[in-house]
Order: sequence, then C-alpha cells, then structure tokens
Amino acid sequence: MNTADKTGDDKASAHCGSKPKKLAIGIAPLGTISIGIVPMGVVCIGVVPMGVVSIGVVAMGVINASVVGMGLLSVGVSTMGVWTAGPISMGLVSLGGSEIENPHQHHRPVSGKSASQTDPRLMAYPTQLEAEAKARELGCKGAHQMGTHWMPCDQHSQH
Repeated sequence: MNTADKTGDDKASAHCGSKPKKLAIGIAPLGTISIGIVPMGVVCIGVVPMGVVSIGVVAMGVINASVVGMGLLSVGVSTMGVWTAGPISMGLVSLGGSEIENPHQHHRPVSGKSASQTDPRLMAYPTQLEAEAKARELGCKGAHQMGTHWMPCDQHSQH
C-alpha cells in the first residue's frame, strides 16, 4: 500500500505507468522518494531499488550503495559501473576496496600494435595463427575468439 503524496492527493498506488507521488511506500512504489520492495524514482531505498540514488540490496541507478550495485557510481560488495568501490568491483575507475585491480583489464585492445607486445597479460592477437603459436608456448592447444581478437588455448580459463 502506498501513502498519499505530501499534497494530500488520493491514496491510489503509484506504479509503472502512473504519475509518481512525492513519497511512495510499498511494493514497487513509484515516487520522487520511494521506499519499499522494488522502489523506483529519484531517491530509492529498498530491496531492489532503481533510481538516481539507490540504497538497498540489489541497486540499479546512477549512484548506488548496496550489496550488488550497477550504475555510474557503485559502492558495495559486488559492484559494476564507471566508478566502483567494493571487494568484487568491476569498473573503469576503482575507488578502493577491490581485491583485484581490474579483472577484465587484460581484455582491453591496444590500438596500433599487437596487444601482446605492450601487455603480456593481454595475450590477444589479431589472427588465430598467432594465438595458436602462443598456445604452444604456454603448453596448451588451440585458440578461442574474444571479440575481434584471438586468445591462446581452447578455453579461456587455461591461460
């Protein structure tokens, strides 16, 4: 059940497809400030909040504080975004707390050169033949495609 907004309008629930209330509380409330199970709006506090500022367990929005957060700025245990902080964070800029620097840093292509020439962790090659040659050096067989590049070994986890 949602509360009426601060102007005293009716107590009809605000949800997807309806006009947001100023303050909405309940299951899937839609408001400027939303508190509930799946709140949606500008400032959201709840289990699965979705909004500009989201605080909860699994948050999605521009700014997140949560266990699992996805957005522009995410702070929590497992976060994904542009700026991230937490023990298991994936983003362009880590604000600290991550146990690993950037788990997918080695996948970034390097322009102008074979990626392996500039970063030995990358091991991505423009041709399958180059990746297979590196696989032999590493003691594995074959190659696998990763986007537009080839990586040594039949499976990603082998290298």
